[in-house]
Amino acid sequence: MSLKSYDLIVIGSGPGGEVGAIRAAQLGLRVALIEKRAHLGGTCLNVGCIPTKALLESAKFWKKLQNADKHGFSLIKASFRWDDILGNKDKIIETQRKGLKFLMKKNKVDVYQGLGQFRSEHEIDVISTHDGKTETLFGHHILLATGSEVSQIPNIKVDGKVIHTSDTIINIEKVPQSMLIIGGGVIGLEFASLFSSFSSKVTVVEMMDTVLAGEDRDCVNELLRQFKKKSIKVITGTKVLSVEKKENSCEVELSDETRELFDCILVSIGRKPVIQNLCLEEVGLHTKNGFISSNAHYQTNISHIFAIGDIIQTPALAHTASAEAIHAVEPIAGKNPRLINYETNPSAIYTFPEVAGIGRTEESLKADGISYQVAQFPFAPIAKAKIEESTEGFIKIIYSQPYKQILGVHIVGAKATELISEFVLGSVLEATLDDIGHAIHPHHTISESIQEAAHSGLGGPIHL
Repeated sequence: MSLKSYDLIVIGSGPGGEVGAIRAAQLGLRVALIEKRAHLGGTCLNVGCIPTKALLESAKFWKKLQNADKHGFSLIKASFRWDDILGNKDKIIETQRKGLKFLMKKNKVDVYQGLGQFRSEHEIDVISTHDGKTETLFGHHILLATGSEVSQIPNIKVDGKVIHTSDTIINIEKVPQSMLIIGGGVIGLEFASLFSSFSSKVTVVEMMDTVLAGEDRDCVNELLRQFKKKSIKVITGTKVLSVEKKENSCEVELSDETRELFDCILVSIGRKPVIQNLCLEEVGLHTKNGFISSNAHYQTNISHIFAIGDIIQTPALAHTASAEAIHAVEPIAGKNPRLINYETNPSAIYTFPEVAGIGRTEESLKADGISYQVAQFPFAPIAKAKIEESTEGFIKIIYSQPYKQILGVHIVGAKATELISEFVLGSVLEATLDDIGHAIHPHHTISESIQEAAHSGLGGPIHL
């Protein structure tokens, strides 16, 4: 019996896989998409980016309600219903799931629900999650986009009730009175912002000397200052030595010799690539340090097999995976896309306040002995920031002399993840500080702070 044949088989339907499948289909390729979960969308849609941001948006709304008196509104007694907050999150997820199913149908992508494994360099076995039966597909090209999963601590058993990972905490039955977050990375700090907004007493423990390693230190310090105002306790340079589970809580011992009870623990120490069930050994695909090896065009050592996203050693971000997917599949259809410049790849952290960045940090420039200048402007003088009660934070532009080339931009503030996009385009177009400063920004908007930050390096800001 002849096998079903495809120009491209994609394994994994997260931000990398679904974008790769759709783009390939748009270019006229016959595409199969394999997903082991019950729903398309991968971690991002089902247990990651989307549900987390939906919950964070509810937290923002709750904060506005608590400040209603400032705007002339009288609320007898403001309260929140956690079940309904979770329900709203679930509705958003379901809407996005339906949207993805529609897009696959619209673009004539054949979707297979099951575990995809290599049988040979061109053959993929799909083990159905419905009945366990195996169907073999033939692919002229194969795109691996299987993403990552949460890393766990061997001696701390996750139960999804008292001890959680980011996969389970999004469905926690009630807001805990006290919470320990193990790990001061992006995910851990976003959940710290979320649960502290609903009055949890949050403690973050990070074994490194700083949280958000790799981000601009000034931005991180401002975030920590805001965390302190919100009574979020952050302990660095400290390890969790033991966790003793009680009936409805855990007693935790730290390396600083303190012991404390917490109603809830979130283990958030990072993520690791999901490649263990692909049967890579069947085809001799090369790996290094748990990642699949690939070149600048995302080809593996077998030229018709591509790998993108969290399973290769590039920034583990959803938008990065999407960009890599487009670059990987377009050459199959005869196109010649530009190489991705990771210096123009932004980071976006949805804490309160948000943190975003692109390009070099002061720390990395100092380490490389590169001279630079800094132009910085706070949000506080901007009228729109006062109106929106989001005056904390600043925009920081790092640039070189004499041509004022922008080397990096780092933002901490309520709209940081939106504002950074102007600098992404600016970086792609090699815009200078002069270009940013002389571009007219609409009044009155938060984006006026961008122009003011540029003016800080061009002779002085207007409103400071």
